Amino acid sequence: MDKRPLVIFSVILILFPTFYLGVASAQVTEVSDPSLANKIMSDFSTPIIRPGQEGYLEFNLTNPYEFDIDEVVLTAEIYGYADLDEEKDIIEIDDPPIFQFTGETSRRLRREVISSEITIPQRFTISTSSDTEEGVYFLRFQMEFSYSEDDNESLMRSKGYFSDSEWENATKRPGRTDEPYYSGSINITKLDVNGILPDSSFTVKTPIPRWPQYLLGGFAAFFGILAVMLYMQEEYNSFPWLEDILDHWSGKFNQFRRRLKHRLRKR
Repeated sequence: MDKRPLVIFSVILILFPTFYLGVASAQVTEVSDPSLANKIMSDFSTPIIRPGQEGYLEFNLTNPYEFDIDEVVLTAEIYGYADLDEEKDIIEIDDPPIFQFTGETSRRLRREVISSEITIPQRFTISTSSDTEEGVYFLRFQMEFSYSEDDNESLMRSKGYFSDSEWENATKRPGRTDEPYYSGSINITKLDVNGILPDSSFTVKTPIPRWPQYLLGGFAAFFGILAVMLYMQEEYNSFPWLEDILDHWSGKFNQFRRRLKHRLRKR
């Protein structure tokens, strides 16, 4: 009896589940692949805003996947504040910065579809009032979308959506480090998301006036040049007119000093 068909059939039975599970795992984890998820939001440009004025939050929104992503909803939210002395939740700020488009501390962007490997520049205008507290304001992001290849609903969030204990619990490494539910060094299953987006921030402050710097720089340059000219005059008599000016004003100063001393004696 020829046993080759039986052997081949047995090998197929052994390899097929492994192959199937490998393909299924690749499909499930592709969205969560950190090398792709980390490219969704990039090239942030964050503003420094004077109280009462506005600035622009700019970044690139990219679909790094092989297939289109549909029903995209990206939420940006100003959620926290900090300065040198304290940290606050945004609800504790009386006049917080707001997104000009919504008039609120959050803004939602919707797109029907973002094609594969397409990058779309984004610009959000942030407005402040003259009473907005100066300091650093923190931004968090959430993105919901459907991946066209498998029609799975995906949810990604930035660190600002999680408490310190949740984040610490998700970043503790177990004995093994090759579990499929890890995205880079983060256990995304414990956070109930498909990937991690970056946080961002911007600053509200009154700029330091520039004129004192320019004035000091001008004085430094003037006295530096004067010192060189005095040395050249003393050594090589290069600027005789400079010596005449100095003698003239030196005489004026001595005359003023004598008058002042005389008045003080009378008192």
